Amino acid sequence: MTLPESPMGAALRVTGVRLAAADAFRLSEMGIRCGTLAHVTHYAAFGGRVIAVAGSRYALDGGTAALIDVEPLTCPG
Repeated sequence: MTLPESPMGAALRVTGVRLAAADAFRLSEMGIRCGTLAHVTHYAAFGGRVIAVAGSRYALDGGTAALIDVEPLTCPG
């Protein structure tokens, strides 16, 4: 699933960033890379999302958010 498809507040793991190399590098500098744990804190206009990553929050536009693949984390049991 992509970031805009994920429910608000759900624990997520980033599984892919399908952006141009320079854009993916910038997200990586901010801590948004494969394996990162995050959760959506707000829905923004035009498909944008605000996500929390390692104590910081980042607002992503809808186009960028749609190119970030995530998977929900499940509790063992």
